[in-house]
Amino acid sequence: MLMEECMRECMRKLALWNTRNFKPVMAHDELEPIMATLGFVPLPLPPSADWREYYYCGSAAVAAPAPDQPPPSPRLPYPRIDGLHLHTYSAFLDALNFHLCRPDISDIFHIRGMPLHKVHDRSKKWRRIEEDDSVFVYREGTLDQAACAHYQKNKNENSSGIKRNNSMLIRSKGNNMPKALVVPLTDIIGR
Repeated sequence: MLMEECMRECMRKLALWNTRNFKPVMAHDELEPIMATLGFVPLPLPPSADWREYYYCGSAAVAAPAPDQPPPSPRLPYPRIDGLHLHTYSAFLDALNFHLCRPDISDIFHIRGMPLHKVHDRSKKWRRIEEDDSVFVYREGTLDQAACAHYQKNKNENSSGIKRNNSMLIRSKGNNMPKALVVPLTDIIGR
């Protein structure tokens, strides 16, 4: 029992952080005002919704990634958005970046690890993110399978020498952290 408690103390979850005020965004009610300033509105939730999608109402017209595919919609599990898999956050940020056409989205959002909350997170089922012997975990049921397949395909293509053609979401520094997680301090406090 002591070993299990020690392991839980070492585990960390990922969270979406508002880079401008350096605060984690834990739920959609905190995310929606930020999204509104970027030109996104939440789509109505269907009954028993597990995910919330956002629609881009901004002025920039962008072409769909392929003629037979609609543009990507930023979406995250509902209602809590902390403790998700890295691929889920990456898909969300890639969809935002697609519509906003920004060279670096980390001045708005970044992904960062944080300790599990002793009371709130105790009752959740957690799965380990299986990359680089990470101590990061994600809530069971919050991994979008389409995003997982997409990023696994890109990872395999990168390892076979094919260059990935999307913007760098977040710069990586630090040991034992999933790639593309940590923003340099100069990006957080301004230049």
